[in-house]
Amino acid sequence: MRVYKSAYKLKHFLLLFFLSFSELSSANDNWLFVKSISLGDKLESRGQFQAQLEFTLSPVAYEALHSGIILYWDVSVIASQGYFLISKPIFTDFKRFSLRYNTLFNEYRVTSESKKNYRRFSSLADALDYLSHIKYDSIFLEGSHTPKCINVDLVVSFDREALPIPLRPISYFDEGWNLSTNVRLECE
Repeated sequence: MRVYKSAYKLKHFLLLFFLSFSELSSANDNWLFVKSISLGDKLESRGQFQAQLEFTLSPVAYEALHSGIILYWDVSVIASQGYFLISKPIFTDFKRFSLRYNTLFNEYRVTSESKKNYRRFSSLADALDYLSHIKYDSIFLEGSHTPKCINVDLVVSFDREALPIPLRPISYFDEGWNLSTNVRLECE
């Protein structure tokens, strides 16, 4: 019976600890916002997609980045035609980006993991500005019967599983790691 009481107390202590830890986080709920999103110049079976995001790193993500931890985001764009459950995808694309800080050269590097290329920036603001522009000049809308009603889903998700193992459980409870967003452009 004595073991049961101590395990019961430990379970409640851990529950209260995690609840209080999540309350100590920042007041900002989300550190990534979508400023604008549009699907313009739809000519026959082609279109242009543009999205403007506002990236801000929370203090914990900023500290982790400057401690040598690489931050990863997955960006997916899905254009579909139809309504509710009857919609079918006519364009899909998936990209993966990483952001790292190189202390030796005092520079930030944004890497496109799918294309295996990178760009260097001297300031974090420039690197985040580069990440905030999502643009497809000419997307092929295959199978679209009428280019009038096309729904576009943009999902930018921060990959918490790419964080080091000791930091992963904390990232699920701390609002400072909420670096994801998703938005739907209805019937453009």
